[in-house]
Amino acid sequence: MAKVTAHDALSYSLKRDQAQFAEEAERLAKQAAYIAANPPADGRTVSGDITRLMQEAAFLLKRAVTIEAGLEAVGLMGAETATTEK
Repeated sequence: MAKVTAHDALSYSLKRDQAQFAEEAERLAKQAAYIAANPPADGRTVSGDITRLMQEAAFLLKRAVTIEAGLEAVGLMGAETATTEK
């Protein structure tokens, strides 16, 4: 039976997170393009749309930082493993 390490588990999780992040970023970009191409109708302002976009962008930025920290941790785990195996 193969031994699953924390490095392996974190690497797998990060790959999934990165794929999901890319999908969400693409969706947000499409949403922003739609808002830019379709000005608000009478009686409606664009500020609510912009506010939602900003909130979603802030959430994505937080996720990007989390993913980046995870990648750094995987790198450090790999470096530690390499030095302990010598």
